[in-house]
Amino acid sequence: GTGGIGRALVSLLTNLDVRVLAANRSGTPVSGAEVTVSADGLQQLVPQADFIILAAALTRDTRHLFSRQMLAQMRPTAWLINVARGGLIDTVALVEALEEGLIGGAGLDVTDPEPLPEEHPLWSLKNAIITPHVANTLDMSLPEYRALVFRNVRHFARGESLEGLVDPVLGY
Repeated sequence: GTGGIGRALVSLLTNLDVRVLAANRSGTPVSGAEVTVSADGLQQLVPQADFIILAAALTRDTRHLFSRQMLAQMRPTAWLINVARGGLIDTVALVEALEEGLIGGAGLDVTDPEPLPEEHPLWSLKNAIITPHVANTLDMSLPEYRALVFRNVRHFARGESLEGLVDPVLGY
């Protein structure tokens, strides 16, 4: 996904002299990305990637976006990084792909289920890195939330569109 988090990530990655391939719901070009495709074109990008970073919302359309079939499209050395929602990945299929060496590894800031049970096989896999979903500490996020509220109060007073609106139809 190349919403706010994905676009911020693209701007960080372009400084590392990497090829950025992006996918989003609309296919709208992403600044800094060499290629942008709609979500339907994601399968075209997966075989080209060394690292796939998931930053998409979890909706009925994106649940298990990385299914057994999508994981099979990945390079055997590629890593799948999930910073969004655990349900974007079929965990059973991911464990199988990691155990069989079908992909290089997985970096998971989120899992499905969450929290991951102590006995879950992901904990023991050498090619899986699991971190707690705490990238934004309160000290980091509170100033951003305050700024968003102040901007939205200003927008509202001026009759302007608000930032960060939730669309119940889309599910995020």
